[in-house]
Amino acid sequence: MSLKDVGNKVPIYKLKTTDEVMKYYDEWGEKNKYNKDMVEWNYTGPKETVEVLKKYLLKKNSIIFDAGCGTGLVGLELKKFGYNFFHGADLSQKLLDTVPTNLYQNLIKVDLNKSLTIQDNFYDAVMCVGTFTFGHVKPQALDEFIR
Repeated sequence: MSLKDVGNKVPIYKLKTTDEVMKYYDEWGEKNKYNKDMVEWNYTGPKETVEVLKKYLLKKNSIIFDAGCGTGLVGLELKKFGYNFFHGADLSQKLLDTVPTNLYQNLIKVDLNKSLTIQDNFYDAVMCVGTFTFGHVKPQALDEFIR
């Protein structure tokens, strides 16, 4: 098994501001680099998380919020498992711009560390894969997700 080339991603954990994080992901999204890296690294987070979700969210017509959706990798997995109603949000417009057309019913650029302009109890489930990490989405965001 070859080693993953993660040397250029270590600095991501040193970013301190939302603007620094957004700029980093915007640059990573250029020329489909983000998706290429996920394939190269055999990133299975979206698939594994949706496999857990399907055990508990049995209604395929449920409305799901994909918080930190990036390029839509979770959305692709949701679609494979028969879910059809999901919305995505991400900090990086560059990543949002690479989401496959018509995959999500709604996509918004948003800072998940701030209050969301979404009514209480709108979603049946929230997915948040790969975003709770140092310098990114902070634990307080859970209050918004639960709301």
